[in-house]
Amino acid sequence: MNKKIKLGLIFTHNEQWVGGTYYILNLISALNLLPDCNKPTIIILSKNKSDFDLANQTGYPYINFKNPYINKRNIFEKIIDKLSKIFFGKYIIDKRIPNKDIDVLFPSNFEYAFEKINHKIFWFADFQHVVYPNYFTADELLNRENYVKAIASTSNHLILSSMAAKSNYDSLNIEKKCKIHVMPFAVTHTFNSNYSISELIVEFNLQPKYFIVSNQFWAHKNHLLVLKAIKLLKQKNINIQVVFTGKENDYRNENYFLTIKEFIEENNITHLVKLLGLIDREKQLVLMKHAVAVIQPSLFEGWSTVVEDAKSLGCKLILSDIDVHKEQVSENVLFFDVLSEFDLATQIEYCLNNSIEMVDSNYQTNIQAFGENFYNIIQQATS
Repeated sequence: MNKKIKLGLIFTHNEQWVGGTYYILNLISALNLLPDCNKPTIIILSKNKSDFDLANQTGYPYINFKNPYINKRNIFEKIIDKLSKIFFGKYIIDKRIPNKDIDVLFPSNFEYAFEKINHKIFWFADFQHVVYPNYFTADELLNRENYVKAIASTSNHLILSSMAAKSNYDSLNIEKKCKIHVMPFAVTHTFNSNYSISELIVEFNLQPKYFIVSNQFWAHKNHLLVLKAIKLLKQKNINIQVVFTGKENDYRNENYFLTIKEFIEENNITHLVKLLGLIDREKQLVLMKHAVAVIQPSLFEGWSTVVEDAKSLGCKLILSDIDVHKEQVSENVLFFDVLSEFDLATQIEYCLNNSIEMVDSNYQTNIQAFGENFYNIIQQATS
């Protein structure tokens, strides 16, 4: 019987970036579809026991918890270790996780606690800072650039979610030694909802027919284009309602949500827009499932969780025509020019007035492929 791989998963629930949280939860669920003999033992690495409790809700059978920061060094110990490393080539006070405890770490980082672990797999969600540097501060740009350089210079493994991301990576003029893997992710939904759409329409005061945008309110998510399209349609006496869900602040642009609200009020489209904020995940999925279509207007994505949600639920999609969206979806979709509210308005109107024949797909195969691909990568990393 093969010994189970001990997989350390660094996991912290972060409301500022829920996509990262969903990624790890979906990965655990995908690994749960592997044959039992291939299921790794997962060690959730976090400061918070609540993160383990969240991961444990996936029902994965071989899952444990470890706080790698519990033996954090104080400043005196850090000084001693730094000096001992310089003069003796090793730490005197060594509080790092022993290599024997974890066979492979994901998504890896360069923290002291993990230095002893031999096999590491990094993950970089996207290269937005390369394509849209204007959305980052100078410090953020430098930090991201240095982090990518540090990963690329190692002999470890790096997972990217799309060929579009790999193209961005390949364009970087840096030393590249790490092994690259392109691994699209998939989502897992046990869709036995406690909420009916009729109840949610009443709760949120929605029209029976509505479109939905489910993105955090970050500038690159391009919400303003959707509002401009709503305004154009209103001018043609086509009064559609669009529901927006997602956390309503952008830590990189504190005025962004204020700009959104001002545009809605100034253009008298308040009755056509529902800003629901960050709502219960189950309610969000029910609203997506019953929308006329899911609109994803992003200027940039690494691999969109929202699009995967929509695919898994069998939703119609109206997507910006960026490369990664075209890589991600080929069925049940209308594309629009990412910079044109006129094109988006046209596609919304088309979706309202025409029956789009839906192609059935077995999304379960996407989830299985996600788990199998990751298992193959951790096997390569530990061999």
